Amino acid sequence: MSSTKNSARGLAAAICILTLTSCNRSNETDEPPSSSNVNIDVNARRPAKLLSEYGLFEDLRSQAPSSGVIPYEVNTAHFADYARSRHFLYLPPHSTIGYQEKAILNFPLGSVLIQTLSYWKDRRDESKGERLVETRLLIHQKKGWVGVPYLWNEAQDDARRAVAGDKTPVAWTHDDGAQRTLDFVTPNMNQCKQCHIHQESMVPIGVTAANLHRENQLESWVDSGLLNGAPSDLSKTEALPIWNTPDTGTVAERARAWLDVNCAHCHNPHGPANVTGLDLSYHQNEPARYGVYKAPVAAGRGSSGLRFSIEPGQPEKSFLLHRIRSTDLGVMMPTLGRSLADAEGTDLIAEWIQQIAPDTEAAERTLNPMVAFEGAHEQGNAELGRTLFYEKYQCVTCHTADQKEGATIGPLLAGIGSRMPRETILESIVAPSAQIAEGYAMVILTHDDDKVVAGRLQTEDDHTVILALPDGTTVSVNKSEITKRETSELSAMPSLAGVMTPEEAGALTAFLASLEES
Repeated sequence: MSSTKNSARGLAAAICILTLTSCNRSNETDEPPSSSNVNIDVNARRPAKLLSEYGLFEDLRSQAPSSGVIPYEVNTAHFADYARSRHFLYLPPHSTIGYQEKAILNFPLGSVLIQTLSYWKDRRDESKGERLVETRLLIHQKKGWVGVPYLWNEAQDDARRAVAGDKTPVAWTHDDGAQRTLDFVTPNMNQCKQCHIHQESMVPIGVTAANLHRENQLESWVDSGLLNGAPSDLSKTEALPIWNTPDTGTVAERARAWLDVNCAHCHNPHGPANVTGLDLSYHQNEPARYGVYKAPVAAGRGSSGLRFSIEPGQPEKSFLLHRIRSTDLGVMMPTLGRSLADAEGTDLIAEWIQQIAPDTEAAERTLNPMVAFEGAHEQGNAELGRTLFYEKYQCVTCHTADQKEGATIGPLLAGIGSRMPRETILESIVAPSAQIAEGYAMVILTHDDDKVVAGRLQTEDDHTVILALPDGTTVSVNKSEITKRETSELSAMPSLAGVMTPEEAGALTAFLASLEES
């Protein structure tokens, strides 16, 4: 495929539409321009049944956008089973996007982010045509962002809302000339939230300034009055590398970009996988935070007995790579949005891991933390420990400390200083799997066609097992569907040994030790 050619075409169309939009914005009337056929109801109780009802495209089959709908390109797009991905943005008349340096751009009420996924019949020859499969809308309504998948019909002239998701058989000729087939999986509307959730709210992902900063795209938006608050010289701002284009970044930078786009929407300090302690955001600069010498937590069988998320110089021993290469439902990451492995993307991750220099001291801290932190519990600043608990390490996400009710993911810590010696408190911080608190062991259930779920046992009866998941939600599994039940020897709590200094470990121990029974 010629991504450069596609990018140039999309950008040319964007500039044309942006020019028209800019003219519309100069109009002093508050009425939408008459040339616009777009119909977005920010108060709608439910999404439209058909994609055509929104008027986002002048021609649906060719994906020709309506006036006010802007084609755009991203530097690195998430992998979706080798589907072609096209992106569009609708902005209401007279509205603008707010620039943010690192966070998601601030899109106004009534905006729509559009992604169409399709398959070239032959990836080596675009002239043979394509099969439209799915168009995903993210609509900014008054009640918040709403994600809606639409499945294309056989006639390829419209797409119908797929509330429950579905599977679409697709076939294509791959880059190597081999014929491939796949049942492309469209997520249901609830599953959309699993990727787009941020601090309990649904938000866009991937549309950052860095990921949109390419080929004067942001400059065009500024010149057309679409983007406010951007630096005067955007050429000096950061651009996310294009993961498969070597001259846009080093192997490490491009690998981190791939992980950021494919994984960091969950694995970030405010995402649904924050309890794992793994942060795959591009700007995370602490190796232990993005997986180097990070020990596994009890989250099913994903680690497959491997010691570290990333073992420097040893990609085949790194369970991060193992999980993104796997297609086993109980192992693979991400669990949604793909059925295949991205061979080229995961090869890049392997190349990066191979280049990371080993660090014997860092490995030893993870493998023998009580030796590395020997004596840290004997003294410490409790006030610093309080700050670490509530702010830097966000222990409060899973635990409560100063009251007897609250977070229930981990054990309540009120009064722990009266129940546990300091050395044991330190051990629970840097080696949480050494002693797992009663009632907090992780139960791993394999059920219903090899699906795997891991959580703390909440209740069970003769028919049902209910698990409390690490993200604070619960899941109910019918016992008749369970094919395997295990109790993990690993704690759900990530070890802080790889990221803490001895001073911090002592301070956090001192704070927890100060929590005595009243």
